[in-house]
Amino acid sequence: MKVLILGLPRTGTQSLADALIQLGISPVYHMREVGVNNHQEFWIRAIVDHIPPFSPSEQTKITTTPWTREQWETILAPYEAVSDFPPALFPTALAAAYPDCPIILSTRSFESWAASMRDTLIHGFVNRDREKRSPMEGLAAAYHSACWGGDFERNGRGYWERHHAEVRALGEGGRQFLEFCPGDGWGLLCEFLGVDVPEGVPFPRSDDWVEYKKKVERQRREGKVE
Repeated sequence: MKVLILGLPRTGTQSLADALIQLGISPVYHMREVGVNNHQEFWIRAIVDHIPPFSPSEQTKITTTPWTREQWETILAPYEAVSDFPPALFPTALAAAYPDCPIILSTRSFESWAASMRDTLIHGFVNRDREKRSPMEGLAAAYHSACWGGDFERNGRGYWERHHAEVRALGEGGRQFLEFCPGDGWGLLCEFLGVDVPEGVPFPRSDDWVEYKKKVERQRREGKVE
């Protein structure tokens, strides 16, 4: 493991993952790895073992003994970086398991993040076809419950603030830490990692949700969703 990208979904985590791959840090564990490798149960167990039942008045924190590096390595051993959920659900635990890894917090304003979440993860989960159960549904239900108690509008901001505070705290004490916003590009990332900027290569602008967002926008114009 060489890099921990611990920002929330919809903060450029996929673009950052693809950027690391172009820089030779590969493979990267991103949400898209979960389904193709049938890792859903592993991550559901990690949520149960590390995140207490949701309470808007409490900090999200580990209340049991965190997993050892060997436990994480059960699936992460082949990877040189992690990005996005589900790994970003466990900043403190992964930082402890990989103490020498630089940490990147991908971020954006809460307002733009929340708007993007509403059109993607939140909309997709709330409007899922319950008669056609997806293999990812159990994991999605687990993290929607753990993060904001199943009510993003009421509790999403609180989770966003707690998560950012937790990850920023990991950068204290001299650990390599970078806060990275969409649009920062190659320069900041490459300087942080100590590598050369790729010549003539645009910074990735990756988004698996592009077509889904277009569908939501069409439905909104037609008055089918708010």
